[in-house]
Amino acid sequence: MRGVIGTGIAVCLLAAAAAAAQPRHVGPRGLAASLRASARADLPRAAGLSNLTELPHYTLDIDIDMGRGRYELREVLDYRNDTGAPLEEVVLRVYANAVSGPAPVTFAGAQCPDVPCTTVIDNSTAITFRPATAVPPGGRLRMQVDLVGTPRVTDPSRTTMLAQGLEGLASLEDNEHNNEHRGDYGLLSVGDSVASFANFYAVIARRDSSGWVRSEATTMGDLGSDHMANVEATVRVDEGFTVVSTGITESRRVVDGRAEHRIVAAMVRDFALLTSDRLVAEVRQVGDVTIRSWFLPEERATGRRVLDVAAASFRIFERRFGGYPYTELDVVEAPLVGGAGGAEFAGLVTIASMFYRPSGLDGLAGLARLAGLSGGGVDQDRAVEMVTAHEVAHQWWHGLVGSDSRAHPFVDESLAQWSALLYLEDRYGARRARQDGESQVKMNYRMMRMMGRPDGPVNRPVDAFGSSLEYAGLIYGKGVYVYPALRRVLGDHAFFAAIRDYVERYRYRHAPHGGLVELLTQGRRARRATAVARHWLEESHGDDDIGTSPAGTAPGTPSTPGTPGTPPGNLDVSALLRSLRGAQQSGGAGSAGPSPAELRQLESQLEEMLRGLDTAR
Repeated sequence: MRGVIGTGIAVCLLAAAAAAAQPRHVGPRGLAASLRASARADLPRAAGLSNLTELPHYTLDIDIDMGRGRYELREVLDYRNDTGAPLEEVVLRVYANAVSGPAPVTFAGAQCPDVPCTTVIDNSTAITFRPATAVPPGGRLRMQVDLVGTPRVTDPSRTTMLAQGLEGLASLEDNEHNNEHRGDYGLLSVGDSVASFANFYAVIARRDSSGWVRSEATTMGDLGSDHMANVEATVRVDEGFTVVSTGITESRRVVDGRAEHRIVAAMVRDFALLTSDRLVAEVRQVGDVTIRSWFLPEERATGRRVLDVAAASFRIFERRFGGYPYTELDVVEAPLVGGAGGAEFAGLVTIASMFYRPSGLDGLAGLARLAGLSGGGVDQDRAVEMVTAHEVAHQWWHGLVGSDSRAHPFVDESLAQWSALLYLEDRYGARRARQDGESQVKMNYRMMRMMGRPDGPVNRPVDAFGSSLEYAGLIYGKGVYVYPALRRVLGDHAFFAAIRDYVERYRYRHAPHGGLVELLTQGRRARRATAVARHWLEESHGDDDIGTSPAGTAPGTPSTPGTPGTPPGNLDVSALLRSLRGAQQSGGAGSAGPSPAELRQLESQLEEMLRGLDTAR
């Protein structure tokens, strides 16, 4: 449905004359305060900029009313046309509205403060600005948008590991149809005393060969902007609420019981924040970078564990890949749902609440007790370690080095997943990395095959995957292993030199989808390396390389008869769900419900499914 906000030049001119006071910009020096000294020195050459003001500049004025569960936002975007051609229109997107269900964000107004223009809502996620005169290459257009948002409320019962396991099974059963909030990972939500604000404001839309992208065929994977930009934000919230965000807090003051936080963030691809009156933090200094872990007070043990993993993985990735650009890195417990174990933003990582809760595994333990079993269950400590390392790795893959996460999602996601395994190897040794690779990485592929989905190419756009199960199986389970395979061909010296070269070439920029593979397939072993890359990314050998057994059949020995690519299809999700829901409703071993033998099978299958969940967005 199309709706017009601004219908004429005269209306726009009058609105511009009555607009609020011009936003205050801190200038390049003030923005650069969020960057490490080493990054500031390297910035012009690395990013191809003469100064920071060449980037799009978002000025956000955000008023959060936690009592009413809503926020109001005035946004001014100063956009420089970097397309190389005149632009007759500029499109902005509010990606929180792209997921299924009622749109949480509404457009309250829009205008071009400096020039005549019309503004048109193309759908609930897109707004088009059409200035009277096209914006020339290198020219600028200033746009203002007023938004009102209502973050979705996440019931605490959804943020346990068992609940997320059941939701994951339900989504598999429904094949991603008829789900109330399909594609909603809880990025704009309130739950567990924490409010998460991501994808909550209007950002420059993606562009492809046909122009501005106004909608998506699927909401799987990452939604958002790939543009590097600068952000200044003023956030007002009730006194007593902590605000954790991308960038650094330049100042904070209290006025009439409201805390006003002024935040600056330079050279970021996204901006997100979280607020709560209960979050507490522990801090670790790694060189000149401050790393904080934020968590609820009763979950301090897991919060400390997350901090330890974040700091250790950060050190390893800096040594292996190159320097991190920002002065801070925050890792925050958040009410993520929809199978997301974590989410990444510039200088900010969120980890799903389910990993902080022993209650998430109590459900499995309850099933085990009903079945007369002892112990068992998913290793929660190893799961949270893998997820944390994966999300920290995203600070390099798509954060520092940009890529098209819609057209080629393997570029950042498979690379971040492999990086988490590299962290485990460097910290604990190759045996531990192999063990967790079996239980937390390859299981994504094996679960996909158990559910009857075929093997296929890893390198394809998000909308070419038939389901989230297929996406997780190929991107998080199979594509990861192209990097160990290439490492074996090249040797450590050449392999890691190519990765560091990749970071050096494309830091702050947008890497082509084949950029890293191209660097890894040069030199005297180029022919062999090229064949290996094609084998893992373009062809279908997963059953031989990974196996289809949830127990971890050795590579080369598929557990299910048939040729590679034939779906095993040996897990009845509908039956499993019926039995699990019956078990949840049973009051004990004497109640009507599954038999002990059925519960043993349920526990085993549920554990396998939980390990196979897409552990990172």
